[in-house]
Amino acid sequence: MIIGASIVSIGWIAFWPWAQLKRLRELESNAEAPDPGASA
Repeated sequence: MIIGASIVSIGWIAFWPWAQLKRLRELESNAEAPDPGASA
């Protein structure tokens, strides 16, 4: 049981930053290509 919890926590620690990084890259790509009517 403890080993299973350790595996899950390690997986979460590895997954969460990757998910946040992917979201950050999407926001950056949207910021690099603003709408034609948007002010810089």
